Amino acid sequence: MQMHFIFSENVTLLFDFWTVQTLAGLILSFVIVLLLTVLYELSKVWKSNLLTRVLETLPLTPDSDFYPPLISDSEANLPAASDTLIPPDPSSSREDSVPPVQFSSSSNCRWWLLHSSLALLHSAQVSLGYFLMLCVMSYNAAIFIAVVLGSGLGYYVAFPLLAKYPKPHIL
Repeated sequence: MQMHFIFSENVTLLFDFWTVQTLAGLILSFVIVLLLTVLYELSKVWKSNLLTRVLETLPLTPDSDFYPPLISDSEANLPAASDTLIPPDPSSSREDSVPPVQFSSSSNCRWWLLHSSLALLHSAQVSLGYFLMLCVMSYNAAIFIAVVLGSGLGYYVAFPLLAKYPKPHIL
């Protein structure tokens, strides 16, 4: 196997049955790899939007350490720099100052469903990414160009979709 990029009509991609020996087959493979790369870039946006839904439906229980803020950051009295080094008073309990938040079992079910969907999407995205990497490792210059163009085209199409939805998290 060659270890440098070549322009050739003869290439085997991913599996033995995906063997290309003609120019028409190479063009078809170029288009398929380009579309798979666009799908990969779009899956990043889909994963980000699904992650937003998962975080919005995060079930909170009274014994968890996370409670939603009752006031906004701008309304909060921020401590002075000298106060940040003082450890909190163990006699004061957070449970006294912030009421516990409870969610119904239907929101827990929805969270698990969304979380499972996110895990499946992540697995599919990783698999697709490795398939595309293996396509590039065929060292066929046309396939490499298809991956690069597909990535750029996918980002061009997906970025406006990503900016359309506000995100409560930072990726």
